[in-house]
Amino acid sequence: MKDAYPKTFIFVRHAESEGNLLSVEERTRHEVGTNRYALTDRGRRQAELTGKWLRDRYPEPDRILRSYYERVHQTSDIVYPDLPKRQENLLAEANRGIWHVATEEEIRAVLPFEIRRRDLEGYYHYRAPGGENWPDVERRVRDFRRSIRENYHGKVIVVFGHGTWELVWRKVLNCWDDTEVMEHYYRQDIVGNASISIYHGRFDEETGRPYLAHDPLVDYKVPWKDKL
Repeated sequence: MKDAYPKTFIFVRHAESEGNLLSVEERTRHEVGTNRYALTDRGRRQAELTGKWLRDRYPEPDRILRSYYERVHQTSDIVYPDLPKRQENLLAEANRGIWHVATEEEIRAVLPFEIRRRDLEGYYHYRAPGGENWPDVERRVRDFRRSIRENYHGKVIVVFGHGTWELVWRKVLNCWDDTEVMEHYYRQDIVGNASISIYHGRFDEETGRPYLAHDPLVDYKVPWKDKL
């Protein structure tokens, strides 16, 4: 089927949240969990400007999908205030388990073997107690890609999610290996807050395979840049 993928797939990272202003250690002391971080005032303004850009070009997408995180809900509600959204748990950000609520010093004092296990396995493969590793997130990304083929082929969909998730999405689409994706991560090659990445469904006549092609003209678009 030539239109096996969505006609247009638009990924929007959430706008700036209170977590973006905290250090890793400060987040472990924060009064709310990472899934409940709210947008900052600046983040709300980012979402407003990104929303105007999107609504001018895609006023009525066929479906709006979003993760269950509060900062994503707030972003999507500002961008498309009058359209229904569907929650998709496959879009959740990577869960770091105990590292969300404990500092390295605390973990070293109570669970020193976790530090050793992390160092031995490496950041990509290490799965913290109660959390996920990168391959776990990649499985969710691959499941999501299958889902949009099954449910939204030929459609225009807007997806609201997170930075690390989007980096793993690019790993899958670009066939990066573990080393390549970690190189992108360590140099902070992560899409910015309230940014837009656009993909189009394509069909390769030579191989007979459908695929999603990144739109090089919006790699990636930050509508609020130089306006705040």
